[in-house]
Amino acid sequence: MPHDPRLALALLTGITLALSACATGPDLDLTIHASERGAVYVERIPDRSFQAAHPMALSADTMARVLRGVVVKDGRGALGNLATSASKPEAVRAFADEEVAYLAPLLIEGLTKAASDQQIGFRVVKVSAPIQSQSGGLVFCLSDVRFPGVCESDQSQGGVSEESTAGSLYAYGRSLYLTLTEYRHRAERTESNTLVNRRMFNPAGLANHTVHFVPESAKRPDTYRTARSTDATLVIDYGLLATMPAASDMQPTTAQSPMPTKGDPTQRDTDMDELRKELQEIKKKLAEQETERVRSTQKLTPRLIP
Repeated sequence: MPHDPRLALALLTGITLALSACATGPDLDLTIHASERGAVYVERIPDRSFQAAHPMALSADTMARVLRGVVVKDGRGALGNLATSASKPEAVRAFADEEVAYLAPLLIEGLTKAASDQQIGFRVVKVSAPIQSQSGGLVFCLSDVRFPGVCESDQSQGGVSEESTAGSLYAYGRSLYLTLTEYRHRAERTESNTLVNRRMFNPAGLANHTVHFVPESAKRPDTYRTARSTDATLVIDYGLLATMPAASDMQPTTAQSPMPTKGDPTQRDTDMDELRKELQEIKKKLAEQETERVRSTQKLTPRLIP
């Protein structure tokens, strides 16, 4: 039976479009806002059988408390954090106060405009312009939010780097599902890289980190997680959160502070106690090894017969 070339071409085109859609992630339906600071947009949920509780209204205070409650912890342990303990606390808020003020009203608008087959995507960006120092290899960042080693001498001179935190949000039942897809992810800015087009769905910057919510009592148990949830998904009882006292929120605003602050002395003491214990264990093991080495040397040393 002869093959119709037009039919084959149409079939190939359809397969190509389907694969392209899977590779790029959800379809962008509506841009709520896009600027140098970030972007908030409404996008189509890939799973057509999933029905979110949209559109919906949420108070500005509740949304701000949701964002302030997202906490990222470094999972490398006390010794792993020793090199960076002077500049980055073990647990920090994912969103600084200015980022909460920027995102909260836009996410609320997105929830009011999203349909049941849509979710809200978001991204906040910190821009850093490296300047080559006159002394040689060091590069200093103009951004007030930096980690040790972020600005490196191998960056291209005159280039602009970005550090972004991104994710998605949707309502289902009486819960908000917030997923981080990027956390302080660094990228070089290019001419074709628009804020909306830089949506990424593979977690970047989340290696060795875990995502938590404060207060813990406002977080839903794991039975509320859906097939769309990832390890970086938080399921939040926003109704309960709205009725809880504000004192239960995570108040420190040092989520992205480059220098140590006075912070919580109890947490600092706990971290130092853990570090002392690990160092004591190491000293004990070294002493045991030295004792064993001396014993072995004495056994091997020949005795002189008078």
